[in-house]
Amino acid sequence: MTINERCKLVREKSRLSQRAFADRLSISGPAIARIESGVNNPSDQTLVLISREFGISYAWLKNGIGDMIEERDEDDDVNRLMLGESEFAKSVFRALAKLPPEAWDLFQQFVETLKADQKKPGD
Repeated sequence: MTINERCKLVREKSRLSQRAFADRLSISGPAIARIESGVNNPSDQTLVLISREFGISYAWLKNGIGDMIEERDEDDDVNRLMLGESEFAKSVFRALAKLPPEAWDLFQQFVETLKADQKKPGD
């Protein structure tokens, strides 16, 4: 099975039209049509988007290796984020990785405050 056929299979299993599939990925419908027909190959960025959005194994999507459906864990989420486009998100993770051990308690308090603020009714 080619990479183009694997992309089409993901869309079909998701029961989406080419347009709806493209919308979920924020790319054009004609781009999906060209990928599925084999005119174009998907970029690595598009493969990352498909993998992240539909829970598909990147290795399967790119090279046909392993299972189609990906068992997700926290490391996979971090890897997808670091492969994405958001330089801000990447910089946040890099900054967190450099935190000294004594700063983690303060950071945890900060995150818990953010969570509590999100749960307040009427905001």
